[in-house]
Formats: sequence, structure tokens, C-alpha cells
Amino acid sequence: MKKTILTLALLLAVSALIYAGPEAISGKEMKQVAPVPPPCPTWGGFYVGGFGGYKFASVNQTLDLGSTWDTLSTTERDVVEPEGSRDLDTSGAELGGLVGYNFQWNRWVFGLEADGGYLWLRDSTERNFDTNGSNPVYELDSSFKTRYLFTFAPRVGYTFCKWMPYVTGGLAVGDIDYSQEIINQTLSPHFFEGGSSSETRAGWMVGGGLEYALTDHWRLRGQYQYIDLGSTSFDSSTDLSGFTYTGHHEVEVHEHNASFAVMFRF
Repeated sequence: MKKTILTLALLLAVSALIYAGPEAISGKEMKQVAPVPPPCPTWGGFYVGGFGGYKFASVNQTLDLGSTWDTLSTTERDVVEPEGSRDLDTSGAELGGLVGYNFQWNRWVFGLEADGGYLWLRDSTERNFDTNGSNPVYELDSSFKTRYLFTFAPRVGYTFCKWMPYVTGGLAVGDIDYSQEIINQTLSPHFFEGGSSSETRAGWMVGGGLEYALTDHWRLRGQYQYIDLGSTSFDSSTDLSGFTYTGHHEVEVHEHNASFAVMFRF
């Protein structure tokens, strides 16, 4: 009887271990919860930043001579005009700052931004040439320079969590310094005709870019802008030995700007 009771107790103990075993190694406690991805950043609000860029300027000159020039040999006038109409294309760096505001609606972002930068963009040429195939008799000096550019434009972007491509377009304001001189030292007295123009021009800008959110506050972006500042011109006139020489000097400026910016959203 005691043996039977002992055997039954052992069987119950083994049965209890077998029942508890699968629960202990069932693996339910080993299940891991998948990490929750970080939330997408907020794009709305005020922001400031700084940028640096590379700018290429397409500078197209036009020289139109009149009055006594029309009575000279057509070879002489037709040589001087093309020399004075050569392009002054140039490139340089830009450094500046920006401030703006974004409003986010679902994944769309609507904003307004103002940028201002200093430009290292200038070019000058000095050409010596002749009009009769012999000695150089004319010197033609041309110079172009622009030092600052401001843009004021709305933006429209569409977010892909941390990425936002956008387009922009609006007002562009920049300065244009332009001068041109025609000199002939073989004449007596020496012939000189020319002048200069320096003014601030209002034009337009269109472009686009791509922003990346490093955090909910810090942003990086690359941007391209096409800028049209229109044209500036001046008229020249000189008298030599009782004859009047006139000229119309004009320059048209288009800029291509690629820039990189770092921004902080408040």
C-alpha cells in the first residue's frame, strides 16, 4: 500500500513537471516588441539660416553706334560695334543669410522666404584691334560688376517625412555696375567715347530645391535659382573736330545660382 502511494506521488510529481515545462519554455516571455519608428518632423514655423553658393552670370552686351559713325567707312563701324557687343560672362561665389516662415497642411508645406547675399561676380575686358588690317588703332574697355542680390518669394513643398522637395519663384533685386569706353589714340586729339551706369534693378526669380530634416529643428538644403535682372544702359556722345559721335551701350544680366544652406526652425 505504501509502495502504491509512493508510486502515485512520483507520477503526480512528474505530471506536474511535464505540465509546467511547456509553460516555462513556451517563449511568450521572449517575444520582443518591434521598435516604434521616430515621428516625422514638423515643417511649420519660423526659421533662419545661412547659405553659400556658386553663381554664373550670362552678361550680354549691345553696342549701337550712330551720328558720325554712320558716315565713316562701314568697315570701321562694323568692326567696332561687334567688339563692343561681346559677352562678359563670368562666375563667382555668394554668401548670405535667409529668414522664412512655413505653414504645414497635411503633407503640403506653404512658405514665404527672404534671402540676401553678397556676390563676388565681376568681369572686365580690354580689347585692342584695328579696322584696316594694319596697326591697332582702337582700344575698347568694358566692365561689369554686381555685389548683392535679394530675393523675396513664396514656396510650395511636399513632404516625405524627413525629405521635402519644393518649388519657388518671386521677386529678385540686385545691383548692376556697367561701363564701356572706346578710345583711339592715333587721332589728334585723341578720340574718347563712353560712360557708365550703376543702378539697382528689380527682376524675377524661379527655382527649386530639396530639404532634409536632421532633427525637428535643424535642416539642410540644396537649391537652384534662375534670376533675370533685366538690362541697364547709357548713351554716350563726344565731339571731335566738329563732328559728333554717339553710342548706345546696353547690358542684359541673367544669373544661375546653386547654393547649400543650413537652417534652424524655431
